[in-house]
Amino acid sequence: MKQIIFSFLLLLISCSFTEKVSPKEIAHLYVDILIAEETYKVDADSMKIATDSLYKFHNISESKYLKELENYRYDEETWKEFFSLAEEYLDTLKAVEKRK
Repeated sequence: MKQIIFSFLLLLISCSFTEKVSPKEIAHLYVDILIAEETYKVDADSMKIATDSLYKFHNISESKYLKELENYRYDEETWKEFFSLAEEYLDTLKAVEKRK
C-alpha cells in the first residue's frame, strides 16, 4: 500500500513540474519557423541551424512544440485560436518591417 501511495505522489509531483506552453508561445514559434523555412528553403543546413536556435530562443523543445501542435489538431477551438494568434503575430512582424 505504501508503494502505491508513494508512486502516486511521485507521479503527481512530476506532473506538476511539466511546464505548459501557451498557444501564443507556440504560435510565435510556428511563425518564426515558417519565416526561417522561407528564408533558408534552399539550404537545409542553415535551416536546421535556424530552427534549432529558434527552439532555444523560445525555450521550447522541438518535441514539445510538435506535441502541442498535434494536440491542437484535435481541439477545434484551440486550433482556431492558434491560427488567429499566429496571424496576429505575423501582422505585427509585417508592421514592424514596414516601419524600417
